[in-house]
Amino acid sequence: MNSIDSSPGACKRIANPENRAFLTYLYTLPPGTPKEPVQILRHAFDQTMKDPEFLAEAKKANLDLAPVSGEELEKIVAGLFKLEPTIVGRLKEILE
Repeated sequence: MNSIDSSPGACKRIANPENRAFLTYLYTLPPGTPKEPVQILRHAFDQTMKDPEFLAEAKKANLDLAPVSGEELEKIVAGLFKLEPTIVGRLKEILE
């Protein structure tokens, strides 16, 4: 079963640029993952985001890439637990 909401209402909300600013794709590993595999995957991701062939394909697909390093993502995730209630409310509205 597909868990992605593709109803017209959901698509319209995501199409709104103001709402899209709140959405991103994250690649995560479970807590307790050993340091070595984390570093290997972070390095591979960083190299992919610099790869000319990958970037050319992303451009052809009209993908707007804004990669974030694993270290920075860790800080962002930690900050999610400190979000202001108004931001949490806005995210709920977008994702409903």
